[in-house]
Amino acid sequence: MTSLHSNDEFLNDEFFQAVEDLIAKLKDGGHQQAAVDLRDGFAHLNGLTDGWACFLESIERVQATESKRFAREHQRALEMIRATAHAAVFRR
Repeated sequence: MTSLHSNDEFLNDEFFQAVEDLIAKLKDGGHQQAAVDLRDGFAHLNGLTDGWACFLESIERVQATESKRFAREHQRALEMIRATAHAAVFRR
């Protein structure tokens, strides 16, 4: 999986690749619904805050319902992705 940096250093290409990698690994690991939920939320990214908010909701739903069954590395990746999406929604 792409190495995740701090939120401030997260380049768009790195972020998008990290999301794609996590979705693929979750799917391959038998976490089909989590992969579908993340893919659906990811499809809403349009450069606007509302797209980021939809993606953030899908991430938080997966964290609340399924992430306890993920490998530790996938939990960490999901949290870093969540933090980045949260920062995009709640920019100051």
